[in-house]
Amino acid sequence: MSNAPESSDNGDVSATQEYLNTPVSEPDGSVSRPWGWLVAGAGAVGIVSGSITVVDKIALLKDPAAGSFCDISSTVGCSPVLLAWQSSVLGPPNALLGVIMFAILATAGAVIGSGGRLVAGFHNAMLGLAVFFAAFLTWYMFEVAYSIGSLCPFCTVCAGAVLVSVLGTNRMAAANGSGGVRRLASRLATGGWDVLIVIGWGAVIAAMLFAGIWL
Repeated sequence: MSNAPESSDNGDVSATQEYLNTPVSEPDGSVSRPWGWLVAGAGAVGIVSGSITVVDKIALLKDPAAGSFCDISSTVGCSPVLLAWQSSVLGPPNALLGVIMFAILATAGAVIGSGGRLVAGFHNAMLGLAVFFAAFLTWYMFEVAYSIGSLCPFCTVCAGAVLVSVLGTNRMAAANGSGGVRRLASRLATGGWDVLIVIGWGAVIAAMLFAGIWL
């Protein structure tokens, strides 16, 4: 009888074991420094936009009839968004949680950008935080588009800053992360797939907002 199938299976197992046992190169801080500054910059933009939104929401809660300074038209304005239940779905205002997350990302980015080093697991955690934050904001933008029907300019800026943070943290994880997270991040970074994913993600959010609010 032929042993060809068994040999093929053995080859697959060997290839898998070889991949799992492939040594990960030493972290290279110099490669991730520009990406650290990118994350720090995106975090700073998010902190400013989020802080403005928090102050605006507090003012609206005190006097909902006063309206917001960024209420431009019936389809572009902060008041309908900030007064909706979706803007505090987790309890505290989404903007406040965003400011905290942006502060964490910005601080980590500044540390890496200035030549500091963080433990590999922290890079993995930062990537996970950025992806979670981006997924949450995608849901929020869906609600803004199809349930609330008004575009909040500062919320949109925060969404863009989060997507930039996803790209930056992926590159930092590719250079300084650990285990499977680093391998996946490296594969996405090598072919520029992470850039395409972020651009595509942003395009989906933009199309969703346009279709839900203006079509």
